[in-house]
Amino acid sequence: MHNNSISEIAKQISHASDIAVYCHTNPDGDALGSMLALYVLLKNKGKTVVCYCDTPVPNKYKCMYASECVSFPEKRVHQLAISVDCSDLDRLGQCMKSFLSAKSQIALDHHASFKRFAGLCFVDPTASACAEVVYELAKELKGMDDHVAELLFSGIVTDTCCFTLPNTTKRTHDIARALLEYDFDGADVIYKVFRSTTVERFKLKAIAMSKARFFHDNRIAVIALTTDDFAKSGAAQSDSEGIVNELVDVDSVKVAFCLSQVGTHNFKLSIRTKGDVNAIEIANEFGGGGHKNAAGCRVNGYMEDIVEKLVRLASNLLY
Repeated sequence: MHNNSISEIAKQISHASDIAVYCHTNPDGDALGSMLALYVLLKNKGKTVVCYCDTPVPNKYKCMYASECVSFPEKRVHQLAISVDCSDLDRLGQCMKSFLSAKSQIALDHHASFKRFAGLCFVDPTASACAEVVYELAKELKGMDDHVAELLFSGIVTDTCCFTLPNTTKRTHDIARALLEYDFDGADVIYKVFRSTTVERFKLKAIAMSKARFFHDNRIAVIALTTDDFAKSGAAQSDSEGIVNELVDVDSVKVAFCLSQVGTHNFKLSIRTKGDVNAIEIANEFGGGGHKNAAGCRVNGYMEDIVEKLVRLASNLLY
């Protein structure tokens, strides 16, 4: 895929006055941090800017600066549309039509599974988070301030699980250090967007741990959460984010899955792997994508049939 340069993208942004920034459906901390950082930066530059997502901001991330500005697309055509943290057009969900209606489009991403869907694209699969990509753009546009820095730091913290995942590099730490030069409380950000939890999420996590299953000498682990589990705990769908990491932290586990039921026969699947086991290979089987050690997708079918298929796919990669 042809990658445009950051300078090319900065030039097109500089020429636009009416800009809409989009992130993927069911946004995580990196998607929101990247989008809101770009939103604030462009507002500071005097642009007319809006930020769109087809699902509400999860309660956990409402602490982020300007999170109240995220909305569903208006019925108007924008001069420029910018997507962040979207590996393909489908990830925009119901925002897709609004994005494509803009006079021109830009995509900023860090997924190895990225499929080009915009006129200008900058994708860096070596970046730990899309926030690293937006950081480079912010430097090019000379638009960094305290709020932008805090939002980008939030994105990096969440997508690296506080600098513990294999996607964390020396550059990640260098960027984090540079961001911490700005006036915000890094420890407070880590607590709010990464460590803090609600009673409802705590209860959901307890249910999830009790339902964990292990296969093939404990090298494969699966959690399957039903709508009843969410109802019993009072948790929201977004509260299942990150639970899969509890499984992959088990010493013997090489492949971990967390299924979260979102419909009668529809599930959100999170995949985590260790070492050379490529999570994207499994996600691709269901039309999903992501990174080598962290991927995801939507899966349709009966839960036990899905679990059986996941275990089979994982065992094929291990043996």
